[in-house]
Amino acid sequence: MKMVREVVDTMVLFEKSSVNPLVVTCSRGTFRVNRVIKMWKERRSLRECFIYLCQVEGRENPVELRWDIESNKWFIEKL
Repeated sequence: MKMVREVVDTMVLFEKSSVNPLVVTCSRGTFRVNRVIKMWKERRSLRECFIYLCQVEGRENPVELRWDIESNKWFIEKL
C-alpha cells in the first residue's frame, strides 16, 4: 500500500509548552484524536516540522500528522 499525504484542517489544543492536535478534518471526514502516541521534530524537504503519531477514534492503526512550522500547514499521512 502506498502512503497518501493531504493538507488537513486541524483544531489544535495547546497544553503548557506542547501543541497537541484535537480534531482533524480531511477528505475522509472528521477524526477525533484520542491520544498522541509520540511527537518529534525533524527536517523534511528543508523545512522544520513537528511529527505527531496519533491514535484516532474509529481507526485501529495510528495516523501521522505533520505540522510544517514555516507555512503553518498541517498534513496527514495515511495508509
